[in-house]
Amino acid sequence: MFGFDLGIITGVVPYIEHQFKLSGFSLGFVVAVFELGAMIGALGTAYLANKYGRKSTMIFCAILLCITSVGVAYATGSNSLALWRFVQGVCVGAASVLSPMYIAEVAPARVRGKLVALNQLSIILGILLSSICNFYFGENDLGSNNWRYMFLSALVPSALFLIFLFFIPESPRWLLAKSKSEIMSNRILNRIYKNNKEFVARQIADIKNATSEGSRQSTIALNVLFGKKFLPIVFIGFGIAILQQFCGINNVTPFMQKIFIMAGIQLKDGLMNAVLVQLVFFAFTFVAIALVDRIGRKILMLIGTGLMALSLFLLGWAFNSQSSGVLILILVMLYIATFAFTLGPVVWVLISEMFPAEIRGRAISLSSSVLWMGTFLVILVSPYMLEIGAVFNFVFFGILNVAGFLFCLFYLPETKGKTLEQMKDVWEKRI
Repeated sequence: MFGFDLGIITGVVPYIEHQFKLSGFSLGFVVAVFELGAMIGALGTAYLANKYGRKSTMIFCAILLCITSVGVAYATGSNSLALWRFVQGVCVGAASVLSPMYIAEVAPARVRGKLVALNQLSIILGILLSSICNFYFGENDLGSNNWRYMFLSALVPSALFLIFLFFIPESPRWLLAKSKSEIMSNRILNRIYKNNKEFVARQIADIKNATSEGSRQSTIALNVLFGKKFLPIVFIGFGIAILQQFCGINNVTPFMQKIFIMAGIQLKDGLMNAVLVQLVFFAFTFVAIALVDRIGRKILMLIGTGLMALSLFLLGWAFNSQSSGVLILILVMLYIATFAFTLGPVVWVLISEMFPAEIRGRAISLSSSVLWMGTFLVILVSPYMLEIGAVFNFVFFGILNVAGFLFCLFYLPETKGKTLEQMKDVWEKRI
């Protein structure tokens, strides 16, 4: 659902730009207001998830996603479309916090990276399916109302999301933190660890110790979060969240059709090209699943920022030399493929696992909000930057990737193979 809502706007943009007479920042706002809602949803999720549980909060979001999928399809103008997309964004922002948080809390350390990467894979699958819907409903006639069917198709994954949520257990860490049921937590953990009762007993003891320490600090959570002890950790978390967006991914994906049109590709052909790009996105996410727990998070972040910088500089060169649409498509595919097996999944893995227990819930929520604020800003300015020129646009984001490479090289720790309870020791050795 997360991916479907992000991807569907790619096909819709040319139609609403024409029919609602949008351009520059006005077009950017209608597209980016979704991310503004996601930022607010991410910011408020920690409180709801801590009070009502991970599962119940996700069910509530799924119900709202069903409603908003219909709302955006029947929008009568740019203002009503922006309002519905804002509410839809709130739900997706909440899911962006809840999904990796839930996975990190139920997953064994040895496969946690793979499972959070699978979360990213499902997001990319959603984007791929939305691209197929865009191509199916798309027409070269910009006056067509088929963009409404594009939006309405999101009702299917929304309903599936809601149905499947009833088949997952609650987070055992949340149950223990809230003293809900140690018996139920024990049962869930024994299923996860294949009835290794001795290991489960140690896990429960570690979780209790970590959560009790966190609960003692909860009344001064913000003081703890931004105090001398945790401030460097929080800033690094914010840094990788900003980097995932300032690498330029949401400069390219929502406005892919504009980029293809600027390269001389017709709209219907561009919609087909988008399907090919998302197939590459989907395929290379499997590379992340294979590598994230094998070679680690930091190396993948360095590979990603380096290769994306190169591909963006090449895109700038291609537009400057008025190269063919085929070369533009290949370079976009290279850029997307790199993001798919590096920053796309790895940043969510890091955000879900890097924070000590005392601040984890609040820090994940705030980091996700910072990520969505970065997304909002990038999408808001992207139509304007593309109007200035494709060369300027791609070189600018290429330079930001170089800065991101240096940030990861000097500040990012390796978290591969560490339990959530061990992250405190990792940071104590560095700070």
